[in-house]
Order: sequence, then C-alpha cells, then structure tokens
Amino acid sequence: MTELRRMPLSTDGRTGFCQPGGIVADICDAIEEDLIESATVVLGLVKAMLDGPQLTADESWFMLRRTTECLTDALNVAELRRERLMADDDSCLPDPAGRPASGGA
Repeated sequence: MTELRRMPLSTDGRTGFCQPGGIVADICDAIEEDLIESATVVLGLVKAMLDGPQLTADESWFMLRRTTECLTDALNVAELRRERLMADDDSCLPDPAGRPASGGA
C-alpha cells in the first residue's frame, strides 16, 4: 500500500492527505513552490525595508506579521518534504534505540 502524502494547506485546521503522484499531488507541489516563492519575495522586501529609513510602528508590525506567515509556511513545507524523504528512504529513520539517523551513509 502506498503511503499517503500530507497536503500543504488546511482551511479548517484538519490535516488533508492525498495519494502520491497524480493531479492532486501536482497541485500540492505547485502550492509548496508558491509558498517558498512568496517567502523569498517577502524576505527581499523586508531586507530592503530594514536597509531604508526608520520604519513606523505600523510598517514594522506589518513586516513582522508577513515575515511570521512566510516563515511558518516555509517551515511547514520543509516538514512536508522531510516526511516524504523519510518515507522514500527508510535509512533516514532513527533506529529503535533513539540514535540519530545515519542519513543512508
């Protein structure tokens, strides 16, 4: 049986799953890429704002909120990809004694 893939977004707080491969998984890949691209754009904007004149309190709060959203999304994508890598390569799993994974080496 094929392992289910956790989907990158949830509108109601529940976790969604799909079969690997196929249209839904392709859409999930596109969503993950969009989330990473958004984080890259926001990072560039934040860097430019920090290098510019002093920010107002409202600008600072907006920047912090967007940065937090993007960091949350990027960490979620990283976790999703880690799950898929671990499912594809059992040698990445920690051993029963709790020692760190060897990484296949």
